[in-house]
Amino acid sequence: MTQEGEALDIGCGTRRQEPGAFGMDRAPQSGADLVWDLDRYPWPLEDNRFARIYMSHIIEHVEDVTTAMAEVHRVAKNGAEVFIVTPHFSSHNSYIDPTHRRHLAVRSFEYFRAQDFPTFVGFPVAFEVREVRLTFGGNLILDNLGRVISGLSLNWYERHAAWIFPAQDIHCILRVRK
Repeated sequence: MTQEGEALDIGCGTRRQEPGAFGMDRAPQSGADLVWDLDRYPWPLEDNRFARIYMSHIIEHVEDVTTAMAEVHRVAKNGAEVFIVTPHFSSHNSYIDPTHRRHLAVRSFEYFRAQDFPTFVGFPVAFEVREVRLTFGGNLILDNLGRVISGLSLNWYERHAAWIFPAQDIHCILRVRK
């Protein structure tokens, strides 16, 4: 029996984002509750099961982002929150790992909105973008300038300043709409 408010940690590794979350990872040594290749669909999880879904440094690794997000939508309850962290395209971390298949921007997450996403997956799937923010490293001058500029306009920052004042990660919160 599923508990109310259950959480799923996709690509959990050895540490869960939330204590007690159901962990899913492809690596057997991860200690995941379910060892599964995230590029095999459908995922062996129940529909409408999870109230919170975490994807920390995993979306950049999957082969087909639209199918993975459709699966996230399927296993999430209506109103569930999806927490995504991924390297920003301007981050050196985005390019260091040769298993990264994607280099994402802040606006990449707009494609999961109700008016756009069904076109990509071919059936009704909708997310509401609740929050998108950038994190920066610890360089006092350069990172603070990046913070200020991105705080004024994320779009302007990405078009004109991202390669000068690179961000570290994108943090996005989506809400599932069914």
